[in-house]
Amino acid sequence: MRSIAFRIAVLLLAMPYGSATAATCYHVVNVDFWDVLYIRTQPSHLSRAAGAIAPDHNGIIVATGPCKPAGADRKRQWCPVTYYPLPSVSRHGYVKAYFVETAACPDPKNPVAEQ
Repeated sequence: MRSIAFRIAVLLLAMPYGSATAATCYHVVNVDFWDVLYIRTQPSHLSRAAGAIAPDHNGIIVATGPCKPAGADRKRQWCPVTYYPLPSVSRHGYVKAYFVETAACPDPKNPVAEQ
């Protein structure tokens, strides 16, 4: 079973040379405690849900690219992400930028993040 830290390390190694040296992670904001943030298969609220993230989740949300369209209001932007609810499970898709904020990613050299 691969740890979340291992997967983040793989994502960091896959980044093009000269890109950011650290991965960007997110945490959920602006979502009521009884609701969820849906991960969509495409950057549209009409696309199929690929997963859901509770506001009090313990997983890791890793940004896999910039939120688009660039320069648009956060309520209109979609951010590509990979969500790791468990070390051996991942969901790929898009979330609305309005519902996430940048957060520190776990250190890939310190697998304490494995749950």
